[in-house]
Amino acid sequence: MGKGKRVEEKPKKVKRKMSKEEIEKKKKIITRTFFSLIAVIIVIFALLILNDYIILDKNKKTNLVINNKNITTSLKNDILIEDSVIYLSKADVGNFFDKYIYNDNESNQIVTTYDKKIASIGFEENNIIINGSKKKIYAHAIKKDDVEYLPISEMADVYDVEIQNMENTKVITMDSLDREQKRAIVSSNLPVKSSTNFIAKTLDRIKKGESVIVISSDNGYTRIRTDRGKIGYIKSDKLENEYLVREEMPQDKQVAGKINLIWDYFSTVGSAPNRDGTSIDGINVVSPAFFYLDTNGEFKENIGNNGEAYINWAHNNGYKVWPMFSNSEAAGESLAITSKIMNSYKARQELIENVVEIRWNKYRL
Repeated sequence: MGKGKRVEEKPKKVKRKMSKEEIEKKKKIITRTFFSLIAVIIVIFALLILNDYIILDKNKKTNLVINNKNITTSLKNDILIEDSVIYLSKADVGNFFDKYIYNDNESNQIVTTYDKKIASIGFEENNIIINGSKKKIYAHAIKKDDVEYLPISEMADVYDVEIQNMENTKVITMDSLDREQKRAIVSSNLPVKSSTNFIAKTLDRIKKGESVIVISSDNGYTRIRTDRGKIGYIKSDKLENEYLVREEMPQDKQVAGKINLIWDYFSTVGSAPNRDGTSIDGINVVSPAFFYLDTNGEFKENIGNNGEAYINWAHNNGYKVWPMFSNSEAAGESLAITSKIMNSYKARQELIENVVEIRWNKYRL
């Protein structure tokens, strides 16, 4: 047999025995690492606990919450509070309530409309006119640093809102009275968080038995608003006895669905047509020429006995009566009269009051 190759064995490494000093040094490193880790865990745990008690969301300036939405960053001008009266700039009122708000130079007033209301407020007298009725208030419009402000806290009736000022937290809330509002009772003391994340800053703290406004619920969390105006999140199972404070008010519409209208035009010297015993298929509104403006721009009505019979016919058939304005003058003169009235707040108000008096108080159209 041939000779096989000789396999050389590698020498085995002999593990060096650690010296006493090295062993002690390693123990110290392990000990320090262990206690450092414990310290970090304790700090994190302490911070989590403290985060539930330390309120980090302290407002430096007054915040505005409209219908459970903080719109402070959208304000064009800061809110003013003077002698307990809250002022909102005309630009912000236009942005959030009435985009058609304007200055009437003739009367030196700010005119604003909202829903079925038209209001005017001046810069000198403490009163406001709402739909022709004058009301005494505690402030008037002001101008500061070339910015016009309205006493919004005195105008709650105009915009149908409930206004509250939480001075301690620098939050003003405005809630529309035609919107639903729900509340619930808190079942334990707990923090209100900025989000549903595991770690989130504390915005407010609420106590067991407190009532909060319920905004929305999702995935085990409920978005709420506290009585200090802070909006945040708590776990849904921490709420009980939810109740309805205010129901949502449906819009008051004279006609449900599509409007199908016909005009019944007759001259200012004519009279409403006699439609007794007839009906018109497919309509729900009639518009007779009951009102007109004379050559001096004065309001006139042309209803009479024939008009009353026409109104009764329409109501018996289930039709709404929406009177229209006519004008017998030439087109140019008619336009001039209309423009004169439309460009004067006082003239418009007089015209509106005349229409309201005739339409609602006299004929109940």
